Amino acid sequence: EKFAGYGFNKSHAAAYAVVAYQTAWMKANRPAPFLAALMSLDIQHTDKLAVFAQEARRMQIPLLPPDVNKSEADFTLERLPDSAQPSAPGGSAIRYALGAVRNVGMGAMAHVVEVRKAGGPFKDMMDFGRRVDPRYVNKRMIENLARAGAFDSLGVDRRQAFASAEIVLRAANAAAAERE
Repeated sequence: EKFAGYGFNKSHAAAYAVVAYQTAWMKANRPAPFLAALMSLDIQHTDKLAVFAQEARRMQIPLLPPDVNKSEADFTLERLPDSAQPSAPGGSAIRYALGAVRNVGMGAMAHVVEVRKAGGPFKDMMDFGRRVDPRYVNKRMIENLARAGAFDSLGVDRRQAFASAEIVLRAANAAAAERE
């Protein structure tokens, strides 16, 4: 009983101190991978993601927008060209995860990434629609990706991308029926 009064607490305090030191070291020496890992851990909590994005700005780590041709389903690091952001620690930026976009889901975005890796980058919105499986992607997801700017690299503005969600989904359904 006497040992239980202090032994358990001391042993855990030592372990927590080690974890705190390792965490502080990661944040100080590898800030971009550290923040990307934190964001991946809390990918479903948009309020926490906002705090981490604010911390990335404070630490001058670029946070690149979601992009159907560059993002993964989860947060990733991207190497910056030397002249792009000389103040960025380690020359890395965090690419926003497709799965972190509100109301899209990790499974659907993993499918989008898989399709992109198999067939190369999407050329335009219709190419996106023809290649994705409509069982994974719906109109609401396309609209939310458009709002987040995930289709900006396809040469279409967000309003146009949002408005074309229905047409893209029809193309996805037609292509799926043709594949079957």
